[in-house]
Amino acid sequence: MWPANPAHHRRFLADKRGVAAASQSYLTFRVARQDLALAADRIRGILPPSELVALPGVRPDLLGVATLKGQTVAVIDLGRKLGLPADASPGPKPKIVIVEVAAGAVEMAAGAEAATDRHPFLAGFMADRVCDVVVYRSRDLHNGMLRGEGRPRKLIDVGHWVTEDEVAGLSFSSLFVF
Repeated sequence: MWPANPAHHRRFLADKRGVAAASQSYLTFRVARQDLALAADRIRGILPPSELVALPGVRPDLLGVATLKGQTVAVIDLGRKLGLPADASPGPKPKIVIVEVAAGAVEMAAGAEAATDRHPFLAGFMADRVCDVVVYRSRDLHNGMLRGEGRPRKLIDVGHWVTEDEVAGLSFSSLFVF
């Protein structure tokens, strides 16, 4: 039963709104048999594995490239980046997850003038399985693990496992191992 005091009721509603504001959506997925999550607002697309164009002889951490809305995106081996053990099977429903890592600066020439424009920097990774988008509250995060309903998931920050320089600097010669 609600308390008779309206001031107390308003405080309760304010607390409830605060909890809702502290909630965030996360994409949950599996890589190398590990349950992981990342902020859903970073997701720009999920593609079938048939969209991956493998490049023979490339660096071991680069699986290939994929195209999202006309933009070529490097697809990295997230398991290798995170130091996870190699998993022989990709899982029954693998997907390429395209994420926005950061906004990078691009110089655009307009006639004689050059302008700098900010654009999203994208990278992709292969997930063994994309599970769901789940809303967690800040109280569900403990020591880098999201603990809510279901399995605990390690929260990863995309900016820590790939940098703009690492992928934007991919020239044709830097892709290959000689």
